[in-house]
Amino acid sequence: MFMSCSRGIGRLCMRLTDGSTKLVTIAVATATILAGCASLPKGPQMYTGSYFYNFENAMITLAGTEDRLCVSGGLSSAELPSGWGTADVVVEGTVGPEGPYGNLGSRCRVITITKVIDVRNRRDTHP
Repeated sequence: MFMSCSRGIGRLCMRLTDGSTKLVTIAVATATILAGCASLPKGPQMYTGSYFYNFENAMITLAGTEDRLCVSGGLSSAELPSGWGTADVVVEGTVGPEGPYGNLGSRCRVITITKVIDVRNRRDTHP
């Protein structure tokens, strides 16, 4: 049985079967995190960012963020013959659940490209 506790916002008291009271702290941040992770958008969405590729990586860094998505297929039109470079892209795709994707599991999500909308500023970055 839960009841209010006067020790601050986000705290609840829980009465245990032995009659003692245990203080349980529920952080607002936890609720926010759980709500944010609850579901991914259904179906393809549009994403804008910088595409980087080489012999072992293919990833998009989303515009305005540091979020990187490992790319699964569909972006050969953004690549130069050198096989190593970057491009600014707008794509449609579906982002999968968190996991160890990419080279050595360095990306937390994978995007499956369903449509390339725009490719600009292709650059060769081979060392």
